[in-house]
Amino acid sequence: MSARCDGYLPIADYGLVGDCRSVALVGVDGSVDWCSLPRFDSPSLFGRLLDAGTGGAWELAPVGSHRSWQRYGEKTNVLETIFETDSGRACIRDFMPIEPGTIKQHARPHDQPRLVRLVTGLAGTVRFSQRVDLRPDYARAENPLRPSDGRLHGDGPDHHYCLTASVALTGVEQTIEVAAGEVVAIGLTVNEPGRCGHGVGDLRHARRLLRETQDFWWTWAERCNYAGPYSQHVIRSALALKLMSYAPTGALVAAPTTSLPEWIGGPRNWDYRFTWLRDSSFILYALFGLGYDEEAHDFFGWLTGVGLDAQVQNLYTLDGSSSDAERELGHLLGYRGSAPVRTGNDAAGQKQLDTYGELLDAAYLYSRRGGEISERLWVQLRHVAQLAIDHWQDPDASIWEVRGENRHYTYSKAMCWVAVDRALKIARKHDRKLDTAAFQQARDQIRAQTMTRGWSQTLGAFSQSFGSDTVDAALLRLPQIGFLGVQDKRLRSTIDAVDERLSIGPLMRRYDPGDTDDGLSGGEGTFTMCAFWLVDGLAHAGELEEAQRRFEHLLSCSSPLGLLAEEIDPDTGEMLGNYPQAFSHLALITAALNIERQRHGTLGDRARG
Repeated sequence: MSARCDGYLPIADYGLVGDCRSVALVGVDGSVDWCSLPRFDSPSLFGRLLDAGTGGAWELAPVGSHRSWQRYGEKTNVLETIFETDSGRACIRDFMPIEPGTIKQHARPHDQPRLVRLVTGLAGTVRFSQRVDLRPDYARAENPLRPSDGRLHGDGPDHHYCLTASVALTGVEQTIEVAAGEVVAIGLTVNEPGRCGHGVGDLRHARRLLRETQDFWWTWAERCNYAGPYSQHVIRSALALKLMSYAPTGALVAAPTTSLPEWIGGPRNWDYRFTWLRDSSFILYALFGLGYDEEAHDFFGWLTGVGLDAQVQNLYTLDGSSSDAERELGHLLGYRGSAPVRTGNDAAGQKQLDTYGELLDAAYLYSRRGGEISERLWVQLRHVAQLAIDHWQDPDASIWEVRGENRHYTYSKAMCWVAVDRALKIARKHDRKLDTAAFQQARDQIRAQTMTRGWSQTLGAFSQSFGSDTVDAALLRLPQIGFLGVQDKRLRSTIDAVDERLSIGPLMRRYDPGDTDDGLSGGEGTFTMCAFWLVDGLAHAGELEEAQRRFEHLLSCSSPLGLLAEEIDPDTGEMLGNYPQAFSHLALITAALNIERQRHGTLGDRARG
């Protein structure tokens, strides 16, 4: 167990529980330090993760000295925190109840528990201390909980909060003792103002909720068809992604947290509780590749509902609406003093041309897996492809969403080529109306310009932007998108150039900050997904042994629970950035899939499809 430093745990010392509508982060010391209800992007109820003093937490741990560790129940998202003391051993099982019949209902206040904690005595006797410091609205509201009739409850700004248990709750601070074989259930309900919930006062009810939740996760995990050597890590990544999905619409949040810093003390702290269109093809590739066709179709259903025939934004809320403007919460100090804490994300309105290619690539993959491209959807997709044709010569912020001056990023140009190429393929496959000659001409022009102006003779590789001699990890995506055949020497030299200049052991920076003005101050860690992209590129290039070696090194960088943050400090191995990060887990799954395909000789000239 790690000790807290100034009130904060290392990011990797948290486990994640959720119900496909929201999540909670539970520390290895038994403290719930982050939870937003009723859904992912609701204001936090417990936010000690972003302010150790006033953010709020639900502490539950043995009195006195002890040691603890965490694990997940086999193929579930039920989190177990095990405690050992001088007087015995006990376990807390944390979970958010899931009922299959209601999982696709929109998140809303109701009278059933949203977070359940089962304290179980395993040996001897263990005395727990509980402190429930619930701070609604990002800790702008005081703790409303007061004891009454054996429960804690009270109204906050928008909801009624109620804590019930199978023992009497006497106050926001109390002790609870369990002997071997004894169980105490505690549940949090979020309801409409003035209304309590049923809670978990009955231990049998709590156990039924646990059985239902376990069965849901077992059934879901058994659908994974990956049978390679890294199945434990692949299934855990799939389970983490499922936790980050919003079941009512099929959307997937980039991460369930906001403002965890890319460097301790730095200002690169962003709200990731949105769905990026860029993630679309990665999501579909991973879900289809693991056999989760239903989730893939659900996500594409969300994707087609965001209004692609209008102005295409880069990210949307869980229900497909525009994101809120970026704001700073000045009353919160930030994780380990890393201010500012932000809500909303201004990257939504940036010009990011690569998004067009990701959208069309997702649609092409979807259609190849039996998805219907209706006439209405085709009109939307054709519009997006036309946007790529109209704007591919514009500078943009590209995949990294830089906040400096826009540039002619090579990756953005290649993805505009993807948008036009996939539009042509979809039109041919589904016999849809398209000015084929004009689109072919545009596709060839984009490719020719990218091949010429995106190539650096100095590097002997494709460069970050037209006319530059700087590399960029995004160029590792070129084998995946089929821009060139995987046997093309220019692809291999680009992989080598990126590896040589950006790798730090098994880790990788997204670009050299000394050569790239991204408009931001402060440092950043290495990007987890970029390191997996290198693995993927090596697998495509036929370097199977090297790909496997690097992949296994990266697995060693995950948390004890197998979770991955956005970034890793290359000096200490400490996790940085929002956690867990969907892109990191998607990249792990993709790399594992393509290693396995290369092992069996089925990885063709292009991974998609």
